[in-house]
This record gives sequence, C-alpha cells and structure tokens, in this order.
Amino acid sequence: MNQKPNLHSEISQSPMRTKSFFDSIRYAFKGIGYALKTERNCKLYLGFLIFFFVLNLIVGVSLPGHIAYFICAFGAIAAEMINTAIEHICNYLTTELDENIRRAKDLGAAAVLVWGFAYFPLEGVLLWLALSN
Repeated sequence: MNQKPNLHSEISQSPMRTKSFFDSIRYAFKGIGYALKTERNCKLYLGFLIFFFVLNLIVGVSLPGHIAYFICAFGAIAAEMINTAIEHICNYLTTELDENIRRAKDLGAAAVLVWGFAYFPLEGVLLWLALSN
C-alpha cells in the first residue's frame, strides 16, 4: 500500500521548528538585520525609503499617498529579502551551473524588479500631485 507521509508530524518534530510566536518575531528581526548588514540592495532600498519619506513629508503628500508609498516601499524591501533567501538556498544546493537554479534566481530578481516598477512611478505620481496643489 502506498501511504502518504504525515508531513504535519514531521514538521512539528523538526529541530528547526520555532518554539513560540515571540521566537518567530525575534528570528524575523535577525533576518532583517542580516539583510541590512550584508545586502547592498536592501541598504539601497532602505535609503530610498527614508529619503522619499522625508521628501514626501516636506512637499505635503496626503495620508493615502503615504499609505500607498509605504506599501510599495516595504513590498520592494520584502521582495529583496525573499530574493536573497532564494539566492542563499540556491547557492547552498549547488555551485554548479544549473538551468533550474538560474531560473529560480532570475525569478527572485524579477520579483524585486516588479516591485520597483510599482515603487518608483508611484513616488513620481505622489510628488507630482503634491507639488501641483
């Protein structure tokens, strides 16, 4: 008989399983710290986030504009962190040239680019609207 493995029990017994919600939060902050220490693009996106947030305050962007801005800005940073995770996993799996690994890395990078396509035009529109009033 071909029986499916009980993945739930395997996951719950994993030594890597998070013990509590607060452990999950602590590990997430460790991940943010790691990304900001080691990833140039995360630092770059954080710099853009701070610069444009201050600029938006100066020119008087509306509250809905700030909300849209933060969704796009943090989405871009989150995509960059996911891309970094994909790259680390791929590099761990093999150092060989592999078409599937290349595709996975390209798709991770594409996710960041798509967020950039939302982030930067949105910022341009917000500035244009604020300055034209």
